[in-house]
Amino acid sequence: MVQTVRRRLVRAAVVVALTGAGALFGVVQPAGAAAPAVTATAPAAVAHPAAAPAQQPQPAPVDVVKAYFAAINNDESEAAWALGGKNISGRPYDSFVTATQGTDQNVVSVGSVVGNKVTVTFDVTLIDGSHQRFTGTYTVQDGVIVTADVRRV
Repeated sequence: MVQTVRRRLVRAAVVVALTGAGALFGVVQPAGAAAPAVTATAPAAVAHPAAAPAQQPQPAPVDVVKAYFAAINNDESEAAWALGGKNISGRPYDSFVTATQGTDQNVVSVGSVVGNKVTVTFDVTLIDGSHQRFTGTYTVQDGVIVTADVRRV
């Protein structure tokens, strides 16, 4: 129970860190809400167009890639899926979860960041203790990994 609550809190924190609190707690004017009535003796109200909500800055691509691997390392499959696993795994969610549970630790080294492309090398320790090393590039768009070109070395 405590583990589940802790995981949910961590997932929420990752979402807040990646999308900004405004995305979670935005206030929306209900559709069709009537404007307050104005009496005949009151001066006419001047209509001001509603200011467009401030757009939250997107996280840096390198931060998205690091958050993706952190989610995998912390057994936060839903967060890893949302950060781009759904786009790059080539498999359904259940298979993605099974695959990530087969890893014990991912140690990631960032090689370079050029625009929205993050080049990394990472060492995967599997639950049987064996190691696999990979290198490749992750492309991030709108705070989510959209493609990956990764190969085993």
